[in-house]
Amino acid sequence: MLKQRIITACVMATVFAGTILFASHDWVRLMFAIFLGVSFYELSELTIKPGKSGSIAIGVCSAAVLLVSGSIIEVEIIKYQTIAGSLLWLGITLFFAVYRFSGHWSLMKRTFFFAIGVCMLWICITSLIYVHGHIANGGWVMLYLMTLVWIADIGAYFSGRRFGKNKLAPGISPGKTWEGVAGGMVVNIIWMLLIYSQTSLLAMSLIWFIGIGLATSTISVVGDLFESILKREAGVKDSGRILPGHGGVLDRFDSIIAAAPIFLMGLFLSGTVG
Repeated sequence: MLKQRIITACVMATVFAGTILFASHDWVRLMFAIFLGVSFYELSELTIKPGKSGSIAIGVCSAAVLLVSGSIIEVEIIKYQTIAGSLLWLGITLFFAVYRFSGHWSLMKRTFFFAIGVCMLWICITSLIYVHGHIANGGWVMLYLMTLVWIADIGAYFSGRRFGKNKLAPGISPGKTWEGVAGGMVVNIIWMLLIYSQTSLLAMSLIWFIGIGLATSTISVVGDLFESILKREAGVKDSGRILPGHGGVLDRFDSIIAAAPIFLMGLFLSGTVG
């Protein structure tokens, strides 16, 4: 299983990094359209459950809409989307305080969370497309965003195993601990300082650079917990089976779905992009 996970991760990283760094913007949009289509399919299966054919139709339609509209998205729309995404993730964070597992959500509740997921996925993907196409060194900036999430996750895993005692959200994801989250943040700060000192990736002060990085890393945990709720209520371990050893696309990118709009919002607020 571990070998399979490593192989899949290496292939995904190579395809993703190679596309965003070296392929044209049109190929990047196509890659994200495929990602969006598969994600919508998995989200449908977790929530409204319209059947395989219905979920496939939803996935195909969402990918087609992105391909058609992705090239005409304007900066003002993106700004409003990042604000909406930030507020939605704040609301989800507050929802954790009152959430109690039921295992039998009504169709209305499942439809509501499907709609929330649709909004989050759309905001994430269009934010990433905007970063790639409208920011200097957009591919490298996007890759840096991904590393913020991945390094925080890796740091949290090893810190949690070594020092974890206090559960972060025992009713949602029993394996996560406060010590793990803290460890992930510490490792991420070291990574941010390294990037800031050795590159000129983003033209901003160190305070803004660290602040945006920490906000991005923190909200990524919320994204992971939110998907855990959807899977628990659906009674499944993984969102899908498309990635050998990893599960579904949502299983691997749930944290980035939350992180992308927060990261872009930080760039807008800092004046780095306008």
